[in-house]
Amino acid sequence: MRTTITLDEKLVSELVKITGAKTKTEAVTSAVREQIRMIKLKKLSDLLGTVDIDEKEIEKADSLDLNRAKWLDNMGGNSAK
Repeated sequence: MRTTITLDEKLVSELVKITGAKTKTEAVTSAVREQIRMIKLKKLSDLLGTVDIDEKEIEKADSLDLNRAKWLDNMGGNSAK
């Protein structure tokens, strides 16, 4: 997308220099991508500790998985051996 914006030339020059970008467009595009990535990571980190986990359901699922694996072993369905 082509657009016209006014940016501080010193900031753009510094951005080009520290990123090693070949063009101003490359430097700005990289900076925009990095800003988006940082915001998404922040939102993701804000979710830490907010998800409730039902330990009993996890244990039940683990038990069912073990039983299923044993049944497959008895049926000869485990070709990994």
